[in-house]
Formats: sequence, C-alpha cells, structure tokens
Amino acid sequence: MRAGKIAGVELILNNWFLILIAIFMAAGLVSKVLLIFSAVLWHESAHMLMAVGLGYRVKQVELLPFGAIARIDRLADAGAASEIMIAAAGPLASMGLAVLCYALGEGAGNWQEVLRFFTDINLMLAGFNLLPALPLDGGRILRALLSRRRDYRDATAIVVTISHITGGLLLAFAGVTFWLYNTLNLTMLIAAVFLFLTAQTENRLAGFRVMRILANKKAELTGSGIMPASHLTAMKTATIREIIRLFGSEEYYIVHVVDKDFKLCGALTETEIWEGLIKKGVKARISEFL
Repeated sequence: MRAGKIAGVELILNNWFLILIAIFMAAGLVSKVLLIFSAVLWHESAHMLMAVGLGYRVKQVELLPFGAIARIDRLADAGAASEIMIAAAGPLASMGLAVLCYALGEGAGNWQEVLRFFTDINLMLAGFNLLPALPLDGGRILRALLSRRRDYRDATAIVVTISHITGGLLLAFAGVTFWLYNTLNLTMLIAAVFLFLTAQTENRLAGFRVMRILANKKAELTGSGIMPASHLTAMKTATIREIIRLFGSEEYYIVHVVDKDFKLCGALTETEIWEGLIKKGVKARISEFL
C-alpha cells in the first residue's frame, strides 16, 4: 500500500508489515505501533543516508515487518564494498539508538517504560536484520562477502539456502514455544513465512544482474567515452567460469591471455567474453575466444 512521499521518496507499507501492525492494534497497543513505525523509519533512514552519501538515488522505501527495503537506482549493480556499507548502516543505527534510549531510561520516571520498549524494539530490529538471510541486511552483507570469491548467482544461491534454513529454524522455534507454553508466537511465524517467500524472489532476480551490469558499463563507456578499467592475466587453459567470477561491477575488464611460457597470446575485452560466453558456455577455455 502506498503511503505517500517523504523528501521525494515514495513510502510503501508491505502487506506483512500491515498484518503485524494490525495485530498490535487489535491488542490495544496503538502507542507501541507508533514506536515500531518510528524505529523502522529510523533504521531505513540510515540505509538511505548511506546510499545517498555513496552517490546513489533512493526512489522508494517499502516497510517490512522487521525493517524495510530501499529501492535505490543501480544498487543491485553496486560493488561488494558499497553493498556492505549500505546494508550495515541500518543495524548500526538501530543499535546506536537502543544504547541512547537505554542510557536515557535510567531515572526517566514515567518515560522509563516507553524508553525500555523502544530500546527492545531497536535491538530486535538490529538483531533480526543481521540474520544471514535475504532480503535482510545480514544476508546482503554475507552475499557481498561471498561474491568477492565466487559468481554473484552462486553467492545468492548459497544465501538463499541459508535463508530457508533460518526460516525453518524460526518456524521450529515458534512450534516449540507453542508446545511448551501453549502460546502462539505470531511474530515469529510471520517472520518465517516472510523469509521463505522473499528469499526465493532474490534468487530469481540474481540471474538478471550480470546482463544489467554489462549494459550499464557499455552505456557509461559509450556516453562518457572513458571509465575505470582493470586488467586480468589468464593462462590459455583457464576456463571462462574462473575468469568471469572475478569481474566486478564498478570497472571495465580487459583480460590478457598468456601461454605456458607467459608469452602474450592476445587480449579480450569484457564485452567480447560475455558475447562469446553465449555461444561457447562457461566451461570453455579462454584460448577458444582468441
């Protein structure tokens, strides 16, 4: 549901977020709903400020049950370092606010209970978002770290598997709680279902990232006539799979191919490799592309 715009950024309330809010309101906890809403906005504002500071433009923010997703131009094509910085900003901001509220809560009189609840909410937001599951911040950080060593799609698939395991553990925890205490933890159930559904979406989107990155690079190079480049050196026997996993999103790559005596056999641009990949496949040797 669209809830308007804040500073030109469209605000959307996710259906799962609305369900969680409705549960709190049905229980007569309207004031706590407002505190949860403000905590989520604070968390997401940190993401947006970091993204803007790194030169990205924020178009839309969708509030989720335990955080939010900021839709930022070209963020999906960002390098690992940028993705880590943007993802980590939210949990750090939530933890910082929790520490401040805890410090202010001592001797706060009538406000002590409110500050204690706000502290708990921010700690929960930070802790939950640091779980290694997509689309949570922890999952994005883990995927960015893995993508430094392997293909982005492989990294996404690994984190999606971890996301499903995490969702299963949350579901099991809710079941055990119900069995032991006869109490149904709806929040935990919503979180588990949310992770199962959204993680699979991330897996489907990952396949389009490579082509988007290449298209953006070609557009930038064509438009400006120049862009940063990196050079790689590969033996003739190296496979294309081994080479493309080293390609980053923020530089254009040129691969120098050498033989066993380290004599230069030729050079290939990133575009030539991707275009040849369609015909020859990822298991082909780089020497077949010369």
